[in-house]
Amino acid sequence: MIDPKIRERRIAVTRERGRHRLRIAVTGLCVPAMVVGAFFVLHTGLFSARHVTVSGARHTPLSAVVRTAGLAGHPPLLDVDPGRASARLAKLPWVRSAVVERRWPDSVIVKVTERVAVAAITRRSGAVAILDSSGRVLADGRDAPAGVVPVVLSVDPGPPGSVLGPSASSALAVICYLPPSLRSQVRSVTEGSGGEMILDLGGGLRADLGSATQLRVKFEALESVLAGANLSGPEVVDLTVPEEPTVSQGVSNGTGVVSTGPA
Repeated sequence: MIDPKIRERRIAVTRERGRHRLRIAVTGLCVPAMVVGAFFVLHTGLFSARHVTVSGARHTPLSAVVRTAGLAGHPPLLDVDPGRASARLAKLPWVRSAVVERRWPDSVIVKVTERVAVAAITRRSGAVAILDSSGRVLADGRDAPAGVVPVVLSVDPGPPGSVLGPSASSALAVICYLPPSLRSQVRSVTEGSGGEMILDLGGGLRADLGSATQLRVKFEALESVLAGANLSGPEVVDLTVPEEPTVSQGVSNGTGVVSTGPA
């Protein structure tokens, strides 16, 4: 015979174990159901990229930014990968970098930093390719925009988004070092057959920089010569040795300047 109290205690324990197993089973079914339910809710229109804000895109069309970032058609915010979207945007010609941020429940913020046009080179077709300081082709146009220095090189640029090779590095370095006082006066930068860099300053006045070295010193010397001498006509300022600049009469040979004697 079992003591009634002991038997009642065993029955209570057995019932409690059964209720515990039931709770575990119900929890095991509810958690996956809640996860699946949340997944479907997050993929509804309530949590889609319905509001896209783009800033910093002056030359890049808004439609291109939205399409390239994968935001066309208001995708679920859960499916928007900010890192991949930023990497895709950086491949657009004008875009230097981009930051994509998700803002729950239904917004995406896109911050674009664009490249700066500094040079222009005429294609063999006659179109003008616009370049940044790294040699990246930003766009094609009919003329060089204001503030952009034309470059004369023996290369034909690729399509927008491509990058010129090392052959353009010297000319681009010259443009990047140009002080504001000279930038507005320079008509073009030409690389001669021997690699010498030549500035067309307009009115038949040219500056021979020699190689693209000591550019800061050479431009300081050029500014001093222009400020201290009344130069006019076909004249050449030789800055090959920046510590000893000279001025000579000269004529153009199409790619550079040939000196004919001291001025």
